[in-house]
Amino acid sequence: MKKLLIHIAIVLALLAVVDRLAGWGLDWLRDHSPDGRYFKTKYSLEIAQEDVIVLGSSRGEMNYVSQVIEDSLGMSCWNASRGGQGMPYFRAIQEGILNRYAPKVVILNVDDYDLEFPPNYEHAGVLRPFYHNHPEIHHILDQTSTFEWLLMQSRLYAYNSSYYYLIRPYFVQGLDGKTSDKGWKPRVDTMSVEMGKNLEPEPPKMPLNPEGVALFDALVKKFQDKGCKMFMVVSPNFGRSVDSSTTIEYLRKTSRERDIPLFVYSNDSAFITKPDYFTDPNHLNVEGARLFTSDLVRHIKPLVVHNQQLSSHD
Repeated sequence: MKKLLIHIAIVLALLAVVDRLAGWGLDWLRDHSPDGRYFKTKYSLEIAQEDVIVLGSSRGEMNYVSQVIEDSLGMSCWNASRGGQGMPYFRAIQEGILNRYAPKVVILNVDDYDLEFPPNYEHAGVLRPFYHNHPEIHHILDQTSTFEWLLMQSRLYAYNSSYYYLIRPYFVQGLDGKTSDKGWKPRVDTMSVEMGKNLEPEPPKMPLNPEGVALFDALVKKFQDKGCKMFMVVSPNFGRSVDSSTTIEYLRKTSRERDIPLFVYSNDSAFITKPDYFTDPNHLNVEGARLFTSDLVRHIKPLVVHNQQLSSHD
């Protein structure tokens, strides 16, 4: 029995050494990535110092052109959005950013149904490789599973299912946008669907999810407590008009109570009836994104300038 225990201990020790050595190698690939998902996440968590931060899911990533925002506002901009993500990821990125500095402006893209479903913490697992260097995000990622804090002791576990996206930028660059696009992920293709005369009917309302609402409220409060000027935006979808989903109604309530401007494009016929502006029903292509961003900035620019003037008087 004693020899067996010794052998088990030796095997476990070897596995721990292999895990650590592999982790160092994977960390090196993460930290030296020329572009791609890990480059973007690392930049958002550890480097970004831009005046304007855009935060959202894939609609945030594809619909908001950083350069258009910079040219119009005369302020630096970084699009920290990430496809397939929701409030847990947004909160984690927020923690990383506010741990270093407070942006002057935050543009938060909220999908028209975002607050009606439970938060998907597992999707935020893409942040696992940054867990050990960022204690400020532990309380978010630990919600992924009961023993997440224990599993995170393994460096290989932290990169589980991430190897493809970790290695891909070393062979094919620009698939997630060029570094010069400053977080924007452009799509040049155009939908081939012909628009009919009638828009899809607005989907039935669903109840708010309390956990999702709590995360959203915490996100908004923390940005405002740091003095960030916030804007909330609901992006357009092709062929579908949504004016008063439960999420949008809650956004309107938040807008009134917290004095946060809200811009709802999900019912804007200037976009939702134009297939030429979309790469698929949910995301704008390059032309649509530039037009959408330009229109949004036209509305927020006077409010940003006014806010800067008030700050200069304080």
